[in-house]
Amino acid sequence: MNRDDHLKNIAKFAGRMVHEIRALNAIGRFDINSVTEDFLIPILKLVFDCSDLQNMNRVQANFPAVDLGCTTTRVSFQVTTDGSSGKILKTVEKFHEHSLSKTFDRLYVLALTGKQASYTAKSLERAIAALTIPFSPAAHVIDLDDILARMRHLETAKLEAIDHYLASGWAKRDSQVKFREQLDKFLAFSTEKIEVEKTSRKYIPTIFVETHSTKEQMRLFANPLFFYRKIQDKFRNFGYDHLKPSFRIAGEPELVSELDVGLLSAAPATFAELGVWLDQVDQAIGVELAKVRPLSWWRETGEARYEPVNPESAGWKIAQFRLESAASGLTSRLIDARALISLIRNKIFLVTSMAGQGKTNFVCDLVENQFRLFEIPCLFIPARQLNGFTPGTRLFDYIKHNRYAPDGTKLHDYLTLFDQVAHDVEKPFVIVIDGINEVNDLISFNDELKAFCSAVSQYEWIKLVITCRSEFFDERFATVLDEPFAVHIHRVNDLRSEMTNHSKSRLLNAYFAHFRISGSLRGRAKAFLANDLLLLRIFCERHEGSDVGYVTDIYKGDLFVDYLRKKIDAFPPEHRTSALPTLFKIAVSMLAADDFSKLSVRNFTAQEQEVVRRFVEDDVILRREVDSEGLAGVGNLAISFTYDELRDFIIAYQLVDLADAQQAQALTEALAHLPGRPVYEGVFRYSYLLARRANKTAAIAACEAAPNFGEHFSLNVHLLPPAVQSSEDVARVKAILSDAGSARRRRRVALFLLHRHNTAESLNIALLIAHLNDLEDKGHAAFIQDIFGDLRDYDPLAWRRRVDKLVTDVGGDEGSRGLMQHTPEWLAFFLHAATHAGWMERERASALFREAGGAVNSAKALMLVRPARATAVQLLLADIAASEVAMA
Repeated sequence: MNRDDHLKNIAKFAGRMVHEIRALNAIGRFDINSVTEDFLIPILKLVFDCSDLQNMNRVQANFPAVDLGCTTTRVSFQVTTDGSSGKILKTVEKFHEHSLSKTFDRLYVLALTGKQASYTAKSLERAIAALTIPFSPAAHVIDLDDILARMRHLETAKLEAIDHYLASGWAKRDSQVKFREQLDKFLAFSTEKIEVEKTSRKYIPTIFVETHSTKEQMRLFANPLFFYRKIQDKFRNFGYDHLKPSFRIAGEPELVSELDVGLLSAAPATFAELGVWLDQVDQAIGVELAKVRPLSWWRETGEARYEPVNPESAGWKIAQFRLESAASGLTSRLIDARALISLIRNKIFLVTSMAGQGKTNFVCDLVENQFRLFEIPCLFIPARQLNGFTPGTRLFDYIKHNRYAPDGTKLHDYLTLFDQVAHDVEKPFVIVIDGINEVNDLISFNDELKAFCSAVSQYEWIKLVITCRSEFFDERFATVLDEPFAVHIHRVNDLRSEMTNHSKSRLLNAYFAHFRISGSLRGRAKAFLANDLLLLRIFCERHEGSDVGYVTDIYKGDLFVDYLRKKIDAFPPEHRTSALPTLFKIAVSMLAADDFSKLSVRNFTAQEQEVVRRFVEDDVILRREVDSEGLAGVGNLAISFTYDELRDFIIAYQLVDLADAQQAQALTEALAHLPGRPVYEGVFRYSYLLARRANKTAAIAACEAAPNFGEHFSLNVHLLPPAVQSSEDVARVKAILSDAGSARRRRRVALFLLHRHNTAESLNIALLIAHLNDLEDKGHAAFIQDIFGDLRDYDPLAWRRRVDKLVTDVGGDEGSRGLMQHTPEWLAFFLHAATHAGWMERERASALFREAGGAVNSAKALMLVRPARATAVQLLLADIAASEVAMA
């Protein structure tokens, strides 16, 4: 290619540049100008022979008059699309005003879209005359044609370099344009990963672990131009007018708000406008905080307290609390508003919590629903898929591994593009990395993650959402918080702790709907599942597609057996037979190592390791654990049980399985060794329950011979299925009810019986009523006190107030009609308790039964209580009977 070919190419590229700049400026895209400044540097270096030319705004923010400068050759350029006399005049005046002649001997104004034919304004002539460097509009106001003219005198090698540079730049530009055209496909390919998460059930649509406050935070973080109004809401009705009377009483000068109401009605439409608005609001908050915070209870460390004019005056003492209280509320609102501003400006949203708390569901729901609804560009990265890429460049390679991704040689090629996309749509480009703890090589990935976060933080509108299990983050990624970009991190420590009761109910319904389970949860069953997401997941997977009927209790042992059987049945035939023995081997190994939180499977056979891998992938039975650093951890897999109770169950199952009719040596030794360990209560519980169900006499004897068996029995009696309840259990229950020396056990067992209404079962509420009926006055009062008391009570009469509340609640529940919803046995207990209520509540209880007339359940309750030996009970019955006679 000869000189003419290079010149023709360069002219063609320059013409296209002018055309695109004009077109973009016409639609308000002036950001192209700043991009062009950087693009021109290599060309201007060659044309003007200034090898150290640089963007002066990177030397000093908002550098005046000059965009590009070379301090070696003392040549400077103002790059602009405005070639008017006014622009030239302004540039020259600024150059002179800031004494830039001390740095530069030459000033060129490069008018990208063309210059005027001449510049004859008198004001410009005067400004030029004031300069201490030579400046001629004819020579120093230039456009691209002038640069092309200069190029004709360049040596061929430089022309070739410019030609290649422009060709490469435009090829890159074309690739980016093509990418923009295919952006939807690029993003769609990314979010297709969501479907994989659905298949693996790591993400279950409709089951959104809704955490209201975290969801609100995410909305503001990811879509600030839509949700910035939340900041304005903080200032609605903000002011000090309501404090004027108190200030007057105190004799203090009144506070006056300087908040510009225009900020409350402002509607920023672009990132640039939003940034300016946030600065103004932040400044306004600072002004108001300086006034009100010294008067509040939320002063910063070292901040001076408000000094009243006359601290000893009666007026100040009268109004002080009111003023300080109101000031604290206002201060809190201002601090909250400032926190929302920080949230918008944060770059990284970090979610850490324990396993099974719904992190994947949370982010997948965001990507699939929230981000899609608001058309927020998003790249979703399941971190475990990074394991298929080369350590050190996993994230870059993952992004590149998309057929619609443009060619890129470094991470910043993509981040620049993502940032441009964000500016195009005026919405942040969000990158979601879910489950960074699932990357195999955590040590090297920690460094890679830091570099990635650092790179992202350099872009104004690229945002990063990261999820990680708490213990992995604390062990392997905590140093991320020491990096400079950590100031841009917003961390949510626990999703589940922020769930409301409404969210829990919604979650239960959603789980049942997703797993196509019909039926109804009540009482303990509902409480169990609503407060234990892992148990809920196990329950739903076990009963998927079935009708569970009316469930009032959860027998975990039965549930675990059915769940494990279902999981193992889903294994390939070649692994099915080794699945349970592998779990037993884990249990035995944990007992031998006396470590129940982590186990290395390095010494397991290949078959066993494959079984472990399958359970770990499922993440409900086994999970991966943080392994040791150094050589010991290389190639090793450390695991633990995901659900502690399932771990205890499997250990117990293995121990009971070893026992025969005559011997249970391993179980005996374990129960002797385990006290004090976190697994003890669980292993004991399930060992006893499993032994009872299987009627393994030796194992039952081993449990019943263990120290403190009575305590264990009272803790676990509710788990004994009716089918295995025996006369011995009835005797044990009666003994506990009669034991006045252990209030906790009595209360525990009494409340268990209170909810066992099926009198066909051996352990039922009739035992409780019979026991109450048999108590004399003193014993009766002590028993009711044990049931309604609490060891933490400081007030000795607190238990009586709880009895009063019970009567009030029952009476307030549609009066006597409320009695109809209870069984006769429960009403009999209610009568026993009401005898120890206050006078008014006893009268209320009496009235309830009187008003119930001859209702069957109330009449039967009165009959059940009639044998009672306690005087107070008989007096209440007499009072009810007398009232009925009087009414008749």
